[in-house]
Amino acid sequence: MDTKQKEQSSINEQSKNEQLEIFSMNHDMEPLTTNQGLRLSDTDNSLKAGSRGPTLMEDFHFREKLTHFDHERIPERVVHARGFGAHGYFQIYEPLTELTKARFLQDPAVKTPVFVRFSTVVGSRGSADTVR
Repeated sequence: MDTKQKEQSSINEQSKNEQLEIFSMNHDMEPLTTNQGLRLSDTDNSLKAGSRGPTLMEDFHFREKLTHFDHERIPERVVHARGFGAHGYFQIYEPLTELTKARFLQDPAVKTPVFVRFSTVVGSRGSADTVR
């Protein structure tokens, strides 16, 4: 790396740090609030009936956090969204007349064109379960 490239990289690093200082904000002194703007002193503990009792539904902040959690959108899983396919011809070696009445399984000389899609994933949200 020559000196010009070193200078350019240090300028870029310095300018990034300067820009970060301009746009960063310090939130240390701002109080924690509810969705309606009510100040809270503690968001980690809930109102309980006794030291080991159940959590009370009278705790409005607990209900707010619970509602927020319950109504979050769960993104669909797209890890295995696409399958793979194969196409070609299906041909039997021996007739299967004693097992089935399907015509394409009766004659070993018949070549049946096929296309198959393989996928291990359930359909997207709202799709019918009958297609699996």
